[in-house]
Amino acid sequence: MDKKKFTIVTYSYLGLVVLLLVFYFSQVADENWEFELDSQRGNLSIFLGLLFIGLILAAIDFAGINEKGNKITKSTIYGGLSIAAFFLVWRLMMAIV
Repeated sequence: MDKKKFTIVTYSYLGLVVLLLVFYFSQVADENWEFELDSQRGNLSIFLGLLFIGLILAAIDFAGINEKGNKITKSTIYGGLSIAAFFLVWRLMMAIV
């Protein structure tokens, strides 16, 4: 896939997920902008999964910056997956500490 098209798809996806998350929070929240976390845990885990997919797409896009060609290659995908895995492990370690 072409890098420019991949960048457009990646940031369109992330923008759409963030807008849907904001819309969801605006529908679930009460008049004081508070909501119960226990009753919304399933929906929030779905949004977390969608945001993790966006993280992987953004990491692949970020890994393709240094490559010379105009196409997304296997090495770009592997580099992006390693960046996303590093970020995920880092966040899990920060949550443990």
